[in-house]
Amino acid sequence: MAKIRIKNIGKVIALIMRVIGATLRFEVQDHAGAFNHARSGWIWAFWHNRMFVIPYIHDQWFAHIPGAILSSPSGDGQIIADVCASFGFEAARGSSSKPMKGLSALIMMADKVKEGRDVGITPDGPRGPKYQLQPGIIKLGQLTGGTIVPVRVLYSHALRFKTWDEFMLPLPFSKVTMIFEPTMIVPRKMTEEEFEEQRLKLQQVLKVDA
Repeated sequence: MAKIRIKNIGKVIALIMRVIGATLRFEVQDHAGAFNHARSGWIWAFWHNRMFVIPYIHDQWFAHIPGAILSSPSGDGQIIADVCASFGFEAARGSSSKPMKGLSALIMMADKVKEGRDVGITPDGPRGPKYQLQPGIIKLGQLTGGTIVPVRVLYSHALRFKTWDEFMLPLPFSKVTMIFEPTMIVPRKMTEEEFEEQRLKLQQVLKVDA
């Protein structure tokens, strides 16, 4: 069965995000210095199923720092790109299952990091497995020497969808805890074993406890 696409669905979703976002109660734990106005662009790492509030909070709290996000070249990826565009994010389109497109997207994202943009990465996306960190974000950190900030998002009440990532939609008026964990910088030169250590380290920091 063909998928039905609603015209301007990205803008509709962005409006819904703004409406729900305005009702949420945010608690912030900033262990990274995210609110330091002297900082340059960072590489944000957050799980795919927690992405709903990210464009909203960046627009509310960090609008002075331009943003970019990696999305897949699929139809769903286009929707995500359209949503993020409504919040001022540029989108690089790439596929983790197609090496050449993935490499091209990685290069584009590296350029965005070097421009001083906040770059958003869902390291278990776009297809999972859920909460399994793929190597792309470590490669991006290695390529750019950029600062990676693990961002943990906890919802007091949320709907959980029957998708591969069990995508979570916070309910209106619920509490959202945003935890900016200490930043990490990936060494430019690493052995395979050291690379894997960095991957596991970031995956562990992002470990979900709610």
